[in-house]
Amino acid sequence: MRHIILVLLAFLFMMKAGSAQDISVRGVVMEEKLDGSLVPIEFANVYWLKSTRNTTTDSTGYFFIARGADDGDKLIFQFLGFEPDTVEVASGKYLSVLFKEEANLLGEVTVVHRKRTTEISFLDALQVENISSQELFKAACCNLSESFETNATVDVSFTDAVTGAKEIQMLGLSGKYTLISQEQMPGARGIAIPFGLLYTPGAWIESIQVSKGAGSVVQGYESMTGQINVELKKPFDEDKLLINGYFSESYRSELNVFTRTDVSPMFSTALLAHYSLYPTEHDRNDDGFMDMPKGSLLTLANRWDYHNNKNGVEGQLNVQYVQDRKEGGQVSHGGDTHDLYRTPINIDRVQAFGKLGYVFPNKRYNSIGSQWGFTRHVQNAEIGHTLYDASQTSLYGNWLYQSIIGDSRHKYVTGLSFRYEDYKEQLISTHYDFKEIVPGAFFEYTYLPNDFITVVGGVRLDHHNLYGWLFNPRLHLRYAASESLVFRISGGSGMRTPLPIAENLAWLASSRDWTIGEPGQTQNNFPYNGLEMEKAWNFGASITKEFTIDYRSGLLAVDFFHTRFTNRAIADLDISPQQLWIYNLDGQSSASTFQAEAQYEILKRVDLKVAYKWQDAQIAYRGAGMREQIFTPRSRFFVNIAYVSSVATYKGHWRLSVTAHNTGSQRIPDTDTNPVAFQLAESSPDYWLFNGQLTRVFNKSFEVYAGVENIGNYKQSPVIIDADNPHGDYFDAGLIWGPIFGREWYVGFRYMLK
Repeated sequence: MRHIILVLLAFLFMMKAGSAQDISVRGVVMEEKLDGSLVPIEFANVYWLKSTRNTTTDSTGYFFIARGADDGDKLIFQFLGFEPDTVEVASGKYLSVLFKEEANLLGEVTVVHRKRTTEISFLDALQVENISSQELFKAACCNLSESFETNATVDVSFTDAVTGAKEIQMLGLSGKYTLISQEQMPGARGIAIPFGLLYTPGAWIESIQVSKGAGSVVQGYESMTGQINVELKKPFDEDKLLINGYFSESYRSELNVFTRTDVSPMFSTALLAHYSLYPTEHDRNDDGFMDMPKGSLLTLANRWDYHNNKNGVEGQLNVQYVQDRKEGGQVSHGGDTHDLYRTPINIDRVQAFGKLGYVFPNKRYNSIGSQWGFTRHVQNAEIGHTLYDASQTSLYGNWLYQSIIGDSRHKYVTGLSFRYEDYKEQLISTHYDFKEIVPGAFFEYTYLPNDFITVVGGVRLDHHNLYGWLFNPRLHLRYAASESLVFRISGGSGMRTPLPIAENLAWLASSRDWTIGEPGQTQNNFPYNGLEMEKAWNFGASITKEFTIDYRSGLLAVDFFHTRFTNRAIADLDISPQQLWIYNLDGQSSASTFQAEAQYEILKRVDLKVAYKWQDAQIAYRGAGMREQIFTPRSRFFVNIAYVSSVATYKGHWRLSVTAHNTGSQRIPDTDTNPVAFQLAESSPDYWLFNGQLTRVFNKSFEVYAGVENIGNYKQSPVIIDADNPHGDYFDAGLIWGPIFGREWYVGFRYMLK
């Protein structure tokens, strides 16, 4: 246990991420008799070659063993009457070990790797889901926003019908309350929130870690509902070359390339490239507006990794450039676009981050590390006749030190951080410019009295140049009643600076007049006419249980989280369909979420994942009292069935994945004062979406896939209010609760060179 936690902490100091993600190994051990029958082996000894950490199989032959950084990758299987043998665990975490009876000696061992494509940690104090690249292969994962189609925790939807912006929801709240990071560095945040999810190509992603609740204080004070961390492919990845192509019936095409090179025994580099093109205007619902903006997206990245085991130094450097050009709005039918309602949006983004870490050679628990980053994001947009230009310059630094107090039962990580943000926004003729300068310090203590209890407590203190002192405590408790049953509770606070224009970009695509903050007031020099910093407390509890039925393993995870705001920037659309008011919370606001998820191999190589989520989000709106938060489904039901025809050979096999989503009813903002023709119902209907994908794997280097999204062709109607008069008083393209485009077929391929 102590080695696993050490690896998780060492990840913050730029140790290899792969080691930190090895959570556990499980499987079954059986004997094949001469007549071909299979008999479970009970009390077989299973242990790691390097560390001798061990366990034994139960009456069904099942075993579960933790894996740590010092355990290595070789498991020993030992049972009376057979010769002990070593099995290398390199690419899977679920093993079916078959001993063949032959003169009371071990004759042959057949190892079949059956790793869950989504793992839930049993050892981390935080509830962490690890989504592997194999899980992403189940759907058309063209970018990060499309990486959660087979995940029940994170919901993704369009914000409006003209700009193509997307947002996630987690624990019943907008994604702006979730810390989105790229390799534990700041990711899509600030003015990049509407489109930032599009800038991480799915083919670049190695894995995604999703944690619920208040996160680690090491990552900052902004995490309020959880964290989504994206791990990109590394220069030391096993793939030397990856080429991924995609084409859909809407003529959307994409090409992704990843290639790596070992420059020296200590230096490796990788080049990553992405280009996507959406060249045509599609208007399937005949409302005169494009269902999706046309345009192009170019993303390039170059990363370098340095690792020297002799002197204990490791480092990384990554530089990424994004050029995004898109235009939505009314269709032109090939004619003049001068008088049409159009939404040209041009974005250029440069991001660089680096990491450097050092492990003291004679003190295995002592290490230091640094993280730093730079981002320059420039956006020029015109939504109809509304001008919105914005830029953001960010600097980030994190310096960490890790050690123990007395012995390895008491560990800590402490350090300093610094954040600088320079925002410049222009909405029509009004400028909103301000800077954030935030130095901070943090301390996180981990107590590991035994393999069953983990206590992680952390505090951080930051000083904001506009909002003053910020204090954030967080606590995580883990109790393992057994190797297959874990209880967790957590609590902590989070804070963030509201960016009301970027975070409500969808409402620029409407006739609404905006009122931000308290007109004429600048309280304590707060930006946006006195909007205060958003602050919330999050509390949660979860149970994770692993089980075995008929020699096949399953997983059950149940959790409940509650987020309560002490201050919040409220976007109020209920005052009038022609107005948007953004003001400080005056009353209560909270969100509660219950989720239950089960995974089980129902048949050989057929995996079933089922999840149900209930949500209740309430806000005290000014003059209206407590009301349900808009566009938040009261419930979600999710089913995914995945089949793999073979996992033991690359000579050719099939993969099939089918997913069904049920989205519950959502409250729609009031439109009662509109003319009857432009009024909407108070709530949306619940609806089902079905997706499917079939993949043919020809060999270990080449595979082809084809699929369809929204098989039932379900679409919201109407999508836009008063679409015939986009410059009138009732036009609104932001009231989106369901799919816009409808059914879409696609095909693609992957070429991998090991």
